[in-house]
Amino acid sequence: MPELIQDHEWEPGAGPRVLVEAVEWGTREHAAAVLREHGYDTVTCPGPEGAGQRCRLAAGEGCSAAEGVDVVVHALRPWDPRNVEALRALRRRLPDLRVVVEVAAPEAARQKVDLEGCVVLEAPASPAELLEAVSRAIGHEPGDG
Repeated sequence: MPELIQDHEWEPGAGPRVLVEAVEWGTREHAAAVLREHGYDTVTCPGPEGAGQRCRLAAGEGCSAAEGVDVVVHALRPWDPRNVEALRALRRRLPDLRVVVEVAAPEAARQKVDLEGCVVLEAPASPAELLEAVSRAIGHEPGDG
């Protein structure tokens, strides 16, 4: 059965809010744990591949989880059109949202237009690289690239 984001209660006074989107459970939970250890409040999402047709972004609707965060960490899988469209829809619906896109270096060059205004994180990223990218995104002005 496809996974969905569970309701998440943001903690008052917690650190910046981060949505970690990756289809692989271990990948997204590890990234969320690293961020939580450094003061970020996190929620995770399997993206359109994991949520299937129940992904609201893939269905052309808004994403309530993304609307309440400071940063989205999106694992870009360019070979899956649902994943690319989810990134595009997220950026269209929430143009001021800061986005970190984790993508393999060769794919980053091919997806240049979709990555404009995002902090690009070369996959696979180390915990230190993830933390640095999220930190940059928080201080990153949308559209600066």
